[in-house]
Amino acid sequence: MSSDSLPSDRPDSHAALSLLRRAAPLVLLAIVAAVLIVDARHVDLREIQRALASVPPVQLLGLAVGGMVAVAAMSGYDMLASAVLGLRRRATASLRTALVASGISNIAGLSGVTGSGLRVLMLVRGGTDTREAVRYAGLVTLSGPLGLATLCLAILVVRPDLTQVGALPAWLITLVLVAVACYLPVYALLTGTKYLRRGRLAALPGLSPRYIAAFLSASLVEWLMAGLLLWACLAAVGISLAPTVVLGAFALAAAVGVASFLPGGLGVFDIALASLLVAQGADANQSIAAIVVFRCSYYLVPLLLAILLGLDLLRSSRLATTIRAHPVVDLLQWPLARIGELGIRVLAGLTGLAGIVLLGGAAFPNLIERTRVLRDWVPLAAVEASHLASVAVGLTLIAAARGLSLRLRRALWLAIALLLAGAAAGLLRGLDWGTSLLLIAIAVLLFAARGAFDQQGSLGRQLGAWQWTAALVVALLIYLLLGQALYGGQGWAVLSFAFGQHDARFARGALVAVISLIVLVVWTWPRWPRPAFELPDSARLDRLGQWLEAHGSNGYSHLLMIGDKALFHTADEQALIGYAPVRDRLVALGDPVGEPEALRRAVTEFRRFAEAAHCTPVFYQVEPAHLSLYLDSGFSLFKLGEIARVDLRQFSMTGKANQDKRGAINRAARLGLTFELLEPPFDTATLTALQRVSDDWLGDRPAEKRFSLGRFDAAYLQRAPVAVVHDTHGELKAFASILPSYGHRQEYSIDLMRHTIDAPGGTMDFLFVSLMQKAAAEGYEWFSLGMAPLAGVGDTPWANTAEQIARLAFEHGNRLYNYKGLRAFKDKWNPEWQSMYLAYPPQANLARIQLDIAALIAGGYRRIVSPG
Repeated sequence: MSSDSLPSDRPDSHAALSLLRRAAPLVLLAIVAAVLIVDARHVDLREIQRALASVPPVQLLGLAVGGMVAVAAMSGYDMLASAVLGLRRRATASLRTALVASGISNIAGLSGVTGSGLRVLMLVRGGTDTREAVRYAGLVTLSGPLGLATLCLAILVVRPDLTQVGALPAWLITLVLVAVACYLPVYALLTGTKYLRRGRLAALPGLSPRYIAAFLSASLVEWLMAGLLLWACLAAVGISLAPTVVLGAFALAAAVGVASFLPGGLGVFDIALASLLVAQGADANQSIAAIVVFRCSYYLVPLLLAILLGLDLLRSSRLATTIRAHPVVDLLQWPLARIGELGIRVLAGLTGLAGIVLLGGAAFPNLIERTRVLRDWVPLAAVEASHLASVAVGLTLIAAARGLSLRLRRALWLAIALLLAGAAAGLLRGLDWGTSLLLIAIAVLLFAARGAFDQQGSLGRQLGAWQWTAALVVALLIYLLLGQALYGGQGWAVLSFAFGQHDARFARGALVAVISLIVLVVWTWPRWPRPAFELPDSARLDRLGQWLEAHGSNGYSHLLMIGDKALFHTADEQALIGYAPVRDRLVALGDPVGEPEALRRAVTEFRRFAEAAHCTPVFYQVEPAHLSLYLDSGFSLFKLGEIARVDLRQFSMTGKANQDKRGAINRAARLGLTFELLEPPFDTATLTALQRVSDDWLGDRPAEKRFSLGRFDAAYLQRAPVAVVHDTHGELKAFASILPSYGHRQEYSIDLMRHTIDAPGGTMDFLFVSLMQKAAAEGYEWFSLGMAPLAGVGDTPWANTAEQIARLAFEHGNRLYNYKGLRAFKDKWNPEWQSMYLAYPPQANLARIQLDIAALIAGGYRRIVSPG
């Protein structure tokens, strides 16, 4: 398979969707940021805190129940979809499906798609036919926006003046409203007119006008309940607005949030809603407090319930391949491929959120009434210690979230302990029972899901990714900025202790936060995960040779005999991979070898082995014949160059095309050069002569390449023949060690190629031709001349960016490496050129992988630029 015929990593529809998802949030976030900067002067953090604290606990509990009821209203879609498709499902099953799918999808990007993917998973696990489950999910996905579209249409018709209020541009609001409202006729046409249900939509069920009206009503009820919940949250903090006004503002903000493609419209929805409420006469601080309560009631509480109800479902991803070929749900491939990790990622995200909430709570001053209670019942030392503990625990929870995302068992118990400690600290610090309840709830969910955290390893070796270090730094900056906004940053008396001196307490917390960050970074950075592996000894290398003779080999198999690579066998020992670690990569050399039917298992098992050790699996120099092994296992491909192979079945010394071969033989005869193929074992005199040639060739470069190349090692040389060239005086002038084939005579190749400085011109050409003659006589099919790096890379208009950059290196980088000269030397033998590839996980950074492999081959990062 040629490089320009390779299948793309993902379909064009996915690429277009990805571009849309990236562009829309950037535009809207820029507008929101401008609004936030303009309106920030009206915000008082202490007033927001007081507004939140003014809501009685019983009322907050009622709002939480209201949020669950509002989300449960989404079960109307499930009941109607079951009726349309004739599925016999109990109402409780539909309710559970709605709570789990909607509770999680509310906070997910492309929420309708994510929710539909979860619905498919739950229905198929419940025994529903896959095709019917997909039709069901597609119908629910299409029906969800109907209520919002109806509300947007009502605003345009009844209250167009709402587009003129708030800080957002009127043209933007009108454009969004029109776009969302247009969904109503689109839905009617898609579901009610069979002529438009073509291609991927052909499998969608047609709806009668009665069912279209029913779905519209169900959606309208869902959106109205969410709007009424917002109205109740506003009333709870003291804002009195008419329900119709609140509903209009909610619909406007929700439309803008949906257009942003951000998870839950985060940021965009909130700023837009606050701006609209303030324009209607609401207090800015109370509006923000009400939005916080709404977010907790409608998003956070249902999310916790969804995780609890769906723990057994979210750990399964076996349906991804089943769904992949279905014509309706190309979009569902994205969430289905990740459902197996979705529950774990959500729990890890909640744990990180808990750390941020704990930090934020520690930054705010205690309310006066709570300070009075603490003064009467809690010692000052306990209050001070709990405040500092909240800061340290908050930052450490963010670090623990990284371990949870990797399913680390130790991270699970650490996170649970930290959450419980943080809950206790929250109560002692300032009777912050809301934060404490959240932390306890997350700890309970983690304990309930403890079976999913089955990976062993130290958390201290897992955090060393810049994203997580950046998350810690950002959390610290948020904490410091909150303190700056609340206390001004002047005259903080760090050593002043009293119940009411919150500024001094914050200053001590800031000091602890900085120290905690330094400790966490030093603890985790830059140590890289590396699995325990054992290099083979001489006896195991002997057994390796026997195994290769029995199961076969490739052009790189003999390089395993040097003993610098670990050996990975499949569970049934029918296939083998040789690999070496560098940083957090496990780099396999070449394709797996062994029985043909076991090669696919080898790739899969090696990837699981690497990921269980939290390392990145990489396959270096894989052949076109095996690319399907890597594509099917989710790897991306990068062309490394081309390998030159001479077809020995067509080998000849006659004819014009072989003039160079004859010339090499004739020139050697005139110079008195002789060729000999030496078989091991070699005596001391032979090894000494080979060492002399090698040292002369190396000159001032004592550092030999490794990993994908052999090196001068006496034990290694004793395991294969060596071709030598002597001059007329019997002095050794050049040699080449052989990479033999095991179990077949398919390819003959050269490893080390070295000659003395004073070797006559054409010596290596003579050596090559002699070896080709020898290999052809022994029945080998191919003679490998090795790879020409970057040859043929990026030489088409459709090459990706990385390959185009590599092409520039090939064209203009000859001062650093003789790319073109090496290609020209090999090309004179009229070889067939075969592309070679690097296979790597698509989420990994290609440039860093290439740097790591270069360091592995060079023997260290310093030797990449300084070979000596």
